[in-house]
Amino acid sequence: MKKYHLYIEVYRFFKPVRILFITITFTCLFSSKPIAQPYLDIVSLKYTNSPNAGLINQHKNDILLRYFSIGTNLPVQFKNKKDAVIFSPFFETWSSKINTDKRQNYYSVALPLSLNKTIPNSKWGILLTGIVRMNDSSINKKTKVQVGGAFIVRHVHNEHLTWKLGLYVNNELFGLFVIPLAGIEWKINERNMLFGLLPANLTYEHKLNDRFYYGANFRTFTNSFVKTNEYWRIDENQLGLYLDTYLHKNFVLNMEAGHSLFRKVRTGVKDLSKYDGHVKDNFYFKISFAYRVRFTKK
Repeated sequence: MKKYHLYIEVYRFFKPVRILFITITFTCLFSSKPIAQPYLDIVSLKYTNSPNAGLINQHKNDILLRYFSIGTNLPVQFKNKKDAVIFSPFFETWSSKINTDKRQNYYSVALPLSLNKTIPNSKWGILLTGIVRMNDSSINKKTKVQVGGAFIVRHVHNEHLTWKLGLYVNNELFGLFVIPLAGIEWKINERNMLFGLLPANLTYEHKLNDRFYYGANFRTFTNSFVKTNEYWRIDENQLGLYLDTYLHKNFVLNMEAGHSLFRKVRTGVKDLSKYDGHVKDNFYFKISFAYRVRFTKK
């Protein structure tokens, strides 16, 4: 399951009118109030490394795990300035090595397409998302296509709190994957926020000053990739602490460290067989760089 973002062309980043347009669009998409989300990463690069060191499940097989992704945002806003179609292309790659086996690399190219719709004269809104993606050990014309989607209903309780409920469905290579969603956007006070969509992610953020923010993250991944005539599946859960450093008004460096929980790496053939790699839970270290627009005063 993937996050839902608003996209704009890279070469238009620095025009003030474009920044204003993105800000207004993002605000309308997720709430009728401007505090719905603290920021939007218009373009982001992420790299995660999980070395062979950990605290729990150390009786299982050694694993080295790496992850890289790049994503950007492009919204097409309707005339009412409240509804929009959102294009969300991204690329990601996983790299894993179990014990002394050869390192395996897997790639994904995806295009989530979302429709945001507010319900007039109410505190309700919906988000419909369709997701087309290609996951394989190499991306080519023979790569299988996965199709999925999500339906999310949101309710603005007050200017500080928004609730979300929904359902995510994807035709994974191991079978149909269905999971309920529950989200929150809570401005606790001027320096603290809690936001996310479980089980995908949940973030606590504290503002230290204009340049530094810190907090805690919980996130999960469930992905499957073609592996010759089989599939390779990863279930990754991460709990960590992070620091955001604003190198400039909109350029932010994110550093995070934490530990995986109940990690699983499996292979198999759909409806026929599956094999659990019984891998360890390890520490992970994450670094990312983003062009970010915040929607709360810094």
